[in-house]
Amino acid sequence: MRQIALPAMLPLLLISSIVFAADTTQVFHDQSGLHYVGPLDEQANIKLFALYDSLKDKPDTLAIRSKGGSTALGMALGQWVHDHKLDVKVLEYCLSSCANYVFPAGAHKVVSNFAVIGFHGGVSSTSFDYDESTKKMLAAMAPKERQTLVDQINASIKDDAAKEQVYLKALGVRADYVTLGQEERYQKLYRDDPKLIGWTYSREDFGRMGIHNISVINPPWRPGAALKAVTFAVLKVDN
Repeated sequence: MRQIALPAMLPLLLISSIVFAADTTQVFHDQSGLHYVGPLDEQANIKLFALYDSLKDKPDTLAIRSKGGSTALGMALGQWVHDHKLDVKVLEYCLSSCANYVFPAGAHKVVSNFAVIGFHGGVSSTSFDYDESTKKMLAAMAPKERQTLVDQINASIKDDAAKEQVYLKALGVRADYVTLGQEERYQKLYRDDPKLIGWTYSREDFGRMGIHNISVINPPWRPGAALKAVTFAVLKVDN
């Protein structure tokens, strides 16, 4: 189930339920390429695009560590990565909208042997939950106002879901890439493991999802091996 928050109303923000790092996003360049560290952020995207344009020798790699953020910002960053044929490198984690939209956009993907590409749904999901602040806001509204806002949210989700599917199709990615772990057959995994907050795929099953050219530094790849407080299920993808 996706958790939605509306600090600025629409467009919808889809956020991770676990804070993995500070909420200040850093963008910089060094000899290894471009770096994006922190939640997906509009100003960080703008800074990254401008930084790339300013460099005489264009880097070919974007290293990213992000817990995710807005679907619109994720797709914007992913489209830019795809258009500039950049590789994507993940040494620690790429979650939520980062996993949904940025990771599959890389020409090549490089991961450490413990990196997590973690999912917990997308705007194509069939079920959502509001974060606590949004629940309180809705509870304080008069019934008619509450319904108006809910209708706006649902309309935004429907519009964003259509954009998400167009985006994934353009990348050659399966439609259920961002929602597979929410299917009923997997719900027992969450009931049995209270630390489980989402899912990921093996290298082979990323390929079945349409995401190829993944290189693992010092294999085998054991996603989340360095995490203690949370876990991600490694799903098996049907052909």
